[in-house]
This record gives sequence, C-alpha cells and structure tokens, in this order.
Amino acid sequence: MGTLTIERLGGMAGFGGANLKSEGRLAIADLGPADRASVDALFENGSQPAAPHTADVFRYRITRQSGGRRQTIEVPQHLVPAALVASMKDSFK
Repeated sequence: MGTLTIERLGGMAGFGGANLKSEGRLAIADLGPADRASVDALFENGSQPAAPHTADVFRYRITRQSGGRRQTIEVPQHLVPAALVASMKDSFK
C-alpha cells in the first residue's frame, strides 16, 4: 500500500535551531480508515498555505510513496492527522 514520510518545518521563529530535525515514517496500511481518508484528502487538495497572521505555526511536509509513485505536499499543522504527528521523533542533525 505504501509509506508516508512526515517532516515538521518552521514554528516559533525556527525554535530548536537548525540542528533539530523532526520526522516520522509509517506504513499507510497502519493507518485507520478515518486517518487514511484524511491523508487521501490532503493529497487531493495539494499543498496549502498557512492561514493569514499565523507566522509561527508548524508546517508539515508529507511524502507518500505508493506503487512506484512519489508525491509531496506541505500543509499547516491543523490539517495533519494526529496519527502522523504521533509517528514523529526529534533528533539532532
């Protein structure tokens, strides 16, 4: 069915510095039906800008690999299903 790679970008003026990396990876098959439908909808709608006057919120870069095809989108944090956020871990570059 494929995999998802999630990377957190931005936030409080780049809080954490350039050395902190937050990312996760999970199998699409491991998502519940509602989360899978949410991810499908995100990719159908494509990348979306942050809402106006929200300069210090996180954005997420989500890459879906399935059937030899790779798609990447960037969306504001409020659109990302909790299951994807929960898969993420912080590390130092």
